[in-house]
Amino acid sequence: MFSTYRHLERRTGKSGTPRLDYLQELVDEYQNTSDKEAKYQVLANLANFAYDPINYDWLWELNVVDLFLDTLTESDEKLKEFGLGGLCNLCLGY
Repeated sequence: MFSTYRHLERRTGKSGTPRLDYLQELVDEYQNTSDKEAKYQVLANLANFAYDPINYDWLWELNVVDLFLDTLTESDEKLKEFGLGGLCNLCLGY
């Protein structure tokens, strides 16, 4: 299901974390953790966010596209898979 800004506002509530800030937290966590399982989970989450067009501008702003591209040079096949999935999801909008 694709989101609307109104839907995001309802889900986030007045005291929730705005989507851009949440995505930034995910990027920071991915870049700062050395735990492989955490990297998989965060990268998979970012790839899932790339599926919804409402997130495209934020993901581009946060250079998540570069993050996905960087995973393609990793030796870890799971990171490559999630990075490629994120790129594929983003391609739907551009």
